[in-house]
Amino acid sequence: MANSTSEGVSDAELTPVYAEFGAAVHDAQVLEFGLILLMALATRYDQAHFPEGPRESLSPARIGKTLGQLFFAVREKEYFTKAEKKMIFKAIRKRNDLIHGYMVDRVHDLLTADGRQFLLEDIRRTRKALQDADRVNASLIDRYLQDYGTSLDEVEAQARAAMQQEDEPEAD
Repeated sequence: MANSTSEGVSDAELTPVYAEFGAAVHDAQVLEFGLILLMALATRYDQAHFPEGPRESLSPARIGKTLGQLFFAVREKEYFTKAEKKMIFKAIRKRNDLIHGYMVDRVHDLLTADGRQFLLEDIRRTRKALQDADRVNASLIDRYLQDYGTSLDEVEAQARAAMQQEDEPEAD
């Protein structure tokens, strides 16, 4: 007998939704880390300043200001169209929704076949938005790497150090 929840929905019926959700969370983390890398590059080469730290700068309360600062700092490296900026803003909002409550807010949809199908389609749309935004972001990261002859390893080390510093408690 297949395992099932108390509502009678089998694990086999839930697995595709949870698998797609897990993949979407991965896509969200890839976009987030890419933006943190871009922030590190803009800080290093264009004197951008993100005083809240990388993770806090991407929080729902600060994301608008952060992306505005980021787009301003990188404007001479690569021109972002209005549509690309809007795409990145929307992808970050989708990322925040996905991470901070997507499944909780839609748990009732797991209980029906139509609901599960809706979730699969919605999560796939979210994944596409995240991946499209990451491609735009990655092109700018590549441009920085090429223009400054730096390596991704070097920039990742800088970004990780900034995130680690953000995690450390402040001394009194």
